[in-house]
Amino acid sequence: MKGIIVCSALVATACVSTTSSDTSGPSKTPSVTQVCGAGPTVKGVDVSKYEGTIDWSSVAADGVVYAFVRVSDGLNSPDATFDTNWAGSRAAGVIHGAYQYFEPAQDPIQQADMVLSKIGTFEADDLPPVIDVETTGGLGAAAVAAAVKQWIDHVTVAIGRAPIIYTGGPFWDDSVGGANDVTSPLWHAQYTSAACPTIADPWKTWAFWQYTENGTVNGIPGASANTDINRWNGDMQSLTAFLGPPGSCGDGACDAGETSISCPEDCGPCGTVDPLNGFIIDNGDACFQEGGPSAYMRDVTGAGYQNNLVWTHTTDDATEANNATWNLYFAAAGSYKVEAYTSAAYAQSKQANYVVTGASTQNVALDQSAVDGWQTLGVFDFAQGGHQSIHLADNTGEPSSGNTQLVFDGVRITPAEAAGSDGSSGQSSDGNGSSDGTTDGASGELGGCNASGSSSALLALGLVGLVRRRRR
Repeated sequence: MKGIIVCSALVATACVSTTSSDTSGPSKTPSVTQVCGAGPTVKGVDVSKYEGTIDWSSVAADGVVYAFVRVSDGLNSPDATFDTNWAGSRAAGVIHGAYQYFEPAQDPIQQADMVLSKIGTFEADDLPPVIDVETTGGLGAAAVAAAVKQWIDHVTVAIGRAPIIYTGGPFWDDSVGGANDVTSPLWHAQYTSAACPTIADPWKTWAFWQYTENGTVNGIPGASANTDINRWNGDMQSLTAFLGPPGSCGDGACDAGETSISCPEDCGPCGTVDPLNGFIIDNGDACFQEGGPSAYMRDVTGAGYQNNLVWTHTTDDATEANNATWNLYFAAAGSYKVEAYTSAAYAQSKQANYVVTGASTQNVALDQSAVDGWQTLGVFDFAQGGHQSIHLADNTGEPSSGNTQLVFDGVRITPAEAAGSDGSSGQSSDGNGSSDGTTDGASGELGGCNASGSSSALLALGLVGLVRRRRR
């Protein structure tokens, strides 16, 4: 399970993506994003037959907390050491998970079943299984993406949660791309001494980072100084919470597979609509979710609410491809006015379909080009709590040949009683939302990212050479 990445030296801020700001043409160069860890990390390894006979007690004593154990290279090359390493790691108290070097040209369901049969019952202290995506098998990107998705979907149904994807940024963006299934946590491969990795475009963060293939671990004599070393993006408590099958939402514990959006009851909300002051969710905030191939979502600065927005082109397809969801959690039930921010410089869709899910679900058609600023969607009833949202997708009925731009930007929620008799919010805006009386931090929600204590520090990403693929 070896590297697949070529990077040149660069200097980047802690959380930066290079994006296109043009307004013509359907294509977009994938962004390159350097993402730092959230703070502490936890050490792990991944092993296969190439490590030889492993003394797992010595491995554990050397500070290794978890291990990924190889099941096979596709269908035809099962790993002869899997059973021994699977049992030995557990006996030594090392958390374990299984990985499979995926061969896209072979049957993905049969490959997935091989993994499932080897791990048996998915235990509460197991890591989710991993699909190791680093070869095309001679297939094009669309075919690789389809095969990966089949494997992921099959395993997800079997274990009740999304498996992990192991890959590298350039390989995924260039050779898979279309399978932007970011519901699967990312195990990122990049061998560098830099403080932060540069991850594949669809993901906003990484769960694991394989940062070197030249580590030394006591108890792994066959590897000498050639052991893969990994970091978990978080502390031991967060790793423990990540393990095993998903819990039951509402049981009071934020279990594996549960998030502040999927289960705010257990994990806490991503942000809260205050019954007196309301709330604003902007693109980039924790309650905002992009969906679909990120290569077709354009990030823009210098326009929109708080001088940033996201846009994509509309389609007349029957199903949506790119979309966005503003997730809502209400401290109190009631009637609330909903507004969307539309920037005249980018908003062109005349029939954007906003789906407002509150006490009931309602569709609202909006001409985004009509107003440069806040536009009212209406007044809606919402229940106390979460699992409510506003959703907007690209299949507006306006054909892609027209290159019509659909904007995803700020959404403002205001208590209905605070609105004037004409339906206005009683607030003014200078076009950037700076005088509307509500800020993005109204519920303590802040944008940006964590870069080990500083999101503005410059981080030098060292030159990473081409790493040969071996030990598949």
